[in-house]
Amino acid sequence: MKLVDEFADLKTLDPAGTDFDPDGPRSRAMLERVLATDPAQDVRPARTRRRLVRVAVATSAIAIAAVAVFVPRESGPVPSGDEAYATWTAQPSGLSMKERADAVKQCRKSLNGMGQDDKLKQAVTAMAERRGDWALVVLTGPDQFAATCMTNVNPRNPQGYGTIDGPGRAPVGPRQLAASALGTSGGGNYGYLTSAIGRAGTDVVRMTYKSPVHGQVKATVQNGYFAFWVPGSEFDGLHPVPVQVTYRDGTTAMVALRLGS
Repeated sequence: MKLVDEFADLKTLDPAGTDFDPDGPRSRAMLERVLATDPAQDVRPARTRRRLVRVAVATSAIAIAAVAVFVPRESGPVPSGDEAYATWTAQPSGLSMKERADAVKQCRKSLNGMGQDDKLKQAVTAMAERRGDWALVVLTGPDQFAATCMTNVNPRNPQGYGTIDGPGRAPVGPRQLAASALGTSGGGNYGYLTSAIGRAGTDVVRMTYKSPVHGQVKATVQNGYFAFWVPGSEFDGLHPVPVQVTYRDGTTAMVALRLGS
């Protein structure tokens, strides 16, 4: 009987030698075939889906810091608000007693039914400023309650809307600022407006914002709060907003407004 050497038979089927010679004819032939091959056309890296960070971050800011943030709509051009806010002024003005009372009344009306009616009844007016036909009102109450409203004081067109800050806000230091609303709001037929509203320390007496469209805008600083707004969309609540602050001793500083701090 003839014994079968399986390993010897397998070696005869293997075309590769046990010793590799990089300069041998086999290696050179393989290299020439590789170099002669055309590269793949239109090779593109795999595309990754980018998430809408703007909306996610803004939502997190509201949930964690209990602050109000306004963001632009997702698509289409942002209305400038020029028609609705044509009477707007860079310098705020006061309101008559009747205008102030009407603005506060309209503010309370727009905030009813938001789940904080008891605190709203006890709230007092911390700030009220006017820019053209529009008044901005800030109400404060127990447990650091704060609410903000935009109200049209033109008797032919009374309307407005408001937001309520989260409860339990810690007081700010003498030179600190804490924005509770920062960004773009509005829409519809009236276009958009951009606002910055929040608390100011006791040493803060003046604030200005340099608008790329409207120039120097003076904020109202009153009773521990600050506020300013401009027509159109200029900044959101996700990035710091530079403002110039004047302190009680006359010194000034550039400060970056951020939501909640």
